Amino acid sequence: MTEFASGLGRRGHDVVVLTTDVLDGEHRAGPRVERRGNVVVHRYPNLSNTLAWRAKKYLPRGFASGLARELRNADVVHVTDVRTALTASAFLGSLARDVPFCLSAHGSLPSSTGVRGLVKRGYDAFLVRPMIARAALLLAQTSHEAALYREFGGRESAIRSLPLPVEVPPEAELPDGSAFRARLGLEPGDRLLLFLGRMHALKGIDVLVQAVEPLLLAPPRTVLAVVGRDDGQAGELAARFAHLVDRGSLRLLGPLYGMERFDAYAAADAFCLTPRHWEETSLASLEAASVGTPIVVSEQAEVPGLAEAGGGYVVPLDAEAINGAVASALARPELGEAAKAFVRSRHAVESVIDRLESLLLDVAR
Repeated sequence: MTEFASGLGRRGHDVVVLTTDVLDGEHRAGPRVERRGNVVVHRYPNLSNTLAWRAKKYLPRGFASGLARELRNADVVHVTDVRTALTASAFLGSLARDVPFCLSAHGSLPSSTGVRGLVKRGYDAFLVRPMIARAALLLAQTSHEAALYREFGGRESAIRSLPLPVEVPPEAELPDGSAFRARLGLEPGDRLLLFLGRMHALKGIDVLVQAVEPLLLAPPRTVLAVVGRDDGQAGELAARFAHLVDRGSLRLLGPLYGMERFDAYAAADAFCLTPRHWEETSLASLEAASVGTPIVVSEQAEVPGLAEAGGGYVVPLDAEAINGAVASALARPELGEAAKAFVRSRHAVESVIDRLESLLLDVAR
């Protein structure tokens, strides 16, 4: 992650980032080599940019040889995914050179069903389980992710918690949400629910819409805005919930970036995320909380400590539970201030980097 690399670089550590050049479905990132203070970024060109973006199949040319060169001087290797060619190369390379290997799974550990699940289980037995068993450090966002490390053979002494860091723009630069509300044609007193992420079946957007439909159909006027790129589900959502789309209660919008997404967070009366799969802590939910928006997430996207801090709700993936939590969040705007205080304390970048630096130095020694 960018925050990990730049944060460690600010503390005087030499950080080398090896990644691919995928930017989006049509464009590649550059330059090939970039220096940012103590951080050097090497971007290796994918054989297929479309394959990398759509299917997350990264096949970077020259990556293995570049990794071998960098491992000669490395004190520790840190990867942030589980089942990629880059991770496999990093693990095998660190093993060959006896360099401590550290893993942040970031929600990539759960398996799949069907044929894809069979392939994953075979790959896991061959590589992922040995990798986790040998890892010097296994960083978990949630108790669920820590439990998965144990199931995969991770040593208890290697498992440590590390919150997801959130980079929040300065208070004076944060938008107030008025532009996004004006875009939707919302009047004072209208209520806005926000989902921000990919429009994909795994994200459970249909579960969310079905759960909050009674709120969307009853006064006062309530709108659910779904913001994100279409990963194959936008058409299905538009057809299935056409009655909500036609009345303007469900708005399917494209992706937002930079300050525009923070404007959407600030505009919302509640941020909602109910994925079907385990993705652990969502960065979007933390960003929304950081500007004072109450949060409602399912257990599959848990924010540890959020509910206890009074910043929102973590609920089962159940329509009745989701509806009740959203209704409560709309009725209790004070949850937003608690969410803001919690995230800006526990997930502040420098606080997370403090812990990461300490853990990495321990294994490097």
